[in-house]
Amino acid sequence: MGTVHGRVGGAIGGYDLQAQVASNNISGRIGGAMFGMDIDLNYSLTAGFIKGRIGGLLWGQDVQGQVSPTGLQVRVGGIVAGNDITITVAANNISGRCGGDVIGFDLDLKLDGVHATGRLGGPMIGMSVDGFVEDTLPVIAGFLFAVTYYIYRLNHRNRGSSSHSRN
Repeated sequence: MGTVHGRVGGAIGGYDLQAQVASNNISGRIGGAMFGMDIDLNYSLTAGFIKGRIGGLLWGQDVQGQVSPTGLQVRVGGIVAGNDITITVAANNISGRCGGDVIGFDLDLKLDGVHATGRLGGPMIGMSVDGFVEDTLPVIAGFLFAVTYYIYRLNHRNRGSSSHSRN
């Protein structure tokens, strides 16, 4: 069984990732004990699919798509309120995109042995990745880090809005 764990973002802003990766199942948690989401995914490299849920029964995101050892195309969320995640793996580099050309973020990660580092988003707006990947394909690890940042953005998209002032 493999593991993917680490931090997306800094000590104050960001989410932890803790995942156990078996030959056909991924389980774990994004975020903390109180503010976070469970990971419950099934996948098959032979059949080329990945599907399941991030979150709970009432509040969460469906996951469905295709996966291979060198790439992944997944829809997280529904048809209207969701995003596509596309990942390509070349050697120790994991790259891709979540969302569209205008609204979304880039994925640029590197694996050095078991240490995963890189950036989700751009150089100014985005978050750094500092994690560990053991006995897990880079494409799966990259997806887990990307979906962690996606869930963080989803959960924080309306914070700080002036329409919610308490004057």
